[in-house]
Amino acid sequence: MPTVSTHRATSPSRTPLSLGLDDAFQTFVTSNDVPNQVQAACIRYRAHTLTCQLSFLAAQTAWLEDERRGYLSALSAVRRLPLELLGEIFKLLLPSFLNAADRHAMFNLGRVCSRWRDALLNVPSLWRGLILGPCACSLHGTRRSARRHAGDYGKLVAWFAKAGGAPKGLIYSSADLHCRCTRGGRCVSVDPLVVRLIKEGPQLDHFSLQVSSISCFRAWMAALGFRSDSGPNPLGSLRSFSLDFVDETPQIWDDGNDPAASVFKLLPLVPALGVFLPLRDSAFDEETDASSCLINIPPTVLGPLVSLTIRWDWEGWHLFDVLAQCPALEMFTLDLNRSEPFDEGPPLVPLNLISLRSFRLVKGGLRILEFMRTPALLSLDLELNVRRFETAEASDRLKRFLQASQALGRLRYLRICELVGAPGTVTIVLPPLPSLRHLVLDSGTACGYYFGPPSLDREGVYVNVNLPALRHLELLNLKRSEYALAHEIKYLQRRVRGEPCMLTVSYAIESTVTEADLQCTARSGRFATPLSIQVVPPVDYEEERDLTL
Repeated sequence: MPTVSTHRATSPSRTPLSLGLDDAFQTFVTSNDVPNQVQAACIRYRAHTLTCQLSFLAAQTAWLEDERRGYLSALSAVRRLPLELLGEIFKLLLPSFLNAADRHAMFNLGRVCSRWRDALLNVPSLWRGLILGPCACSLHGTRRSARRHAGDYGKLVAWFAKAGGAPKGLIYSSADLHCRCTRGGRCVSVDPLVVRLIKEGPQLDHFSLQVSSISCFRAWMAALGFRSDSGPNPLGSLRSFSLDFVDETPQIWDDGNDPAASVFKLLPLVPALGVFLPLRDSAFDEETDASSCLINIPPTVLGPLVSLTIRWDWEGWHLFDVLAQCPALEMFTLDLNRSEPFDEGPPLVPLNLISLRSFRLVKGGLRILEFMRTPALLSLDLELNVRRFETAEASDRLKRFLQASQALGRLRYLRICELVGAPGTVTIVLPPLPSLRHLVLDSGTACGYYFGPPSLDREGVYVNVNLPALRHLELLNLKRSEYALAHEIKYLQRRVRGEPCMLTVSYAIESTVTEADLQCTARSGRFATPLSIQVVPPVDYEEERDLTL
C-alpha cells in the first residue's frame, strides 16, 4: 500500500528565503510590535509574493472551474429534456409577437445546438406573431428597394410557414415616420411589403395597424384596393383587427359627423375589434368641444362584435351610443387614459349589456360602473386611476354595481389594481361572492389589505363568509412591512368552508437614491442657499430602544 506524504506542498515561488522570512517576522503577525524600516520592507516583499501567488492560483482556479463546468454540462439533465418541454420553456422566454430584438434572441437560441433549434421549430406558436416597423427604402421606390422587398417578402412567408396551423398575427407601426399626409403630401406610412403580405400571403388571424392620422388609414385601405363603397374588404377574413392612432405630434381629428363619410366605414367586419382613438389633448384644440364629436362606427361593424377594445378619453356619452349597438358583445376593454370623462349628467337609464361576460377597465375611475349593467358577468378586471378618498368608496361602488347587475353569484374572477390606502393598508370589504375563485389585488402603495371584521357563527366562532369558494388569492407588488399578511392569512384561515386556497405574494422593487444623486439635484437648483446632503443607514427604533433600557 503506498504511503501518504505528510510534508506540506509548496509552490515553486516559495523559496528558502521566503520560508525564513515567515519565521523571522512571525512575531509581527501575532503581536502589535512595530517593525523598523528594513523589517517593513521585508514584510512588504513577502506580502507582494503572496499576492502574486494568490493571483496565479485564482487564474488556475478559474480555468479549472470552467473545465469542470464543461464536464458537468455533459451530465446535465437539460440535455435529456424532451423537445416538447424545451419548446414550452422557450415559449415562456419569448413574447407572443416578436420584434427585431426578440427575433434576434430567438435566432441565438437556435444557434446553441441542433436540439434547441429543433425544439424551436417544433413549437408553431413561437412563429405565429411578428412586429414590423416602417422600411426607410419605401420613401424612394427604386428598383433596388423592389428587389429588397421581394426578398423580405419571401422571408416573411417562410417565417409564417413554420407556424403551421397556429393562428398568425402581425403588428405594424408607422408612428416613427410621423407622416404628415393630412397636409396634402404623399403618405409614407403605407408599407408595400405588408400590403403584399395581406393580399397574397398566408391567412392572418390578427392584424394591428398603428398610424398617425385618419389620412394614413385611408391611404392604407386604398393601397389594399378597398373603398367604403366598393367590393369586399380585404381585411374581412381576419378574426381580429386593431386600429391605433398614435403620434407624438398633435394631429387634429377631422373625421366629421357624417356617418357616410366616416373613416370607420373602412373597418372590416370581424368578431374582435380594437379602436385606439387619439388622445383628447392631441386631437382637439382649445376651441373644439370633444363631446360633440361622434364615433361613427357603422352598426354593421358593431352588431356581430364579440370583443371590443377601445381607448377613449373624450368628453360626453357617445361611447355608450357605440356600446348600445353591440348586442352580442361578450368581452369589453375600456382604456380611459387616466381621465374621468363622465362629469356631466348621467344617461337616463344604465346600459344593459346582457351578453357581456368579461369587462376590463384600464387607467380609469369607478364611475363608469354606475352606467352599466352586466347580468352575465364572470370576469371583472379594474386597473384604476383613483385617489385615497376614492379608494375608500371602492367597496360600496363595487357592491352596488354587482348588486344592480345581479352578478354577485356569478362572478368568478376579480382583479383590482392601484388602490391607495392609509397608512399603506388598503381597506377593501368585498360583498359575498359565492362563486369567486380567483382574486388579484395589485398596488404599489399597499403593504397589506384589510378585508373587514369576521362574523360570529351560531357556535360563537369567528368566521369569514364572503369568499367561500376562493381558490387563489394574489397580492402583488406589496411594500415590505414587518406585519405584512398577518390579517390576510387569518382571513383565509377563517373562511367558512375551509377549502384549499393558494396565496401568491410579490413585493415591489423599491428604488434607492444615492447621496450623489441628491447632491446632483441640489446643485442643479438656481437658489443661492448652500445645502449639504448626507445619506445615513436606517435606524431600527425597536432595537435602539431595547439597547437603552
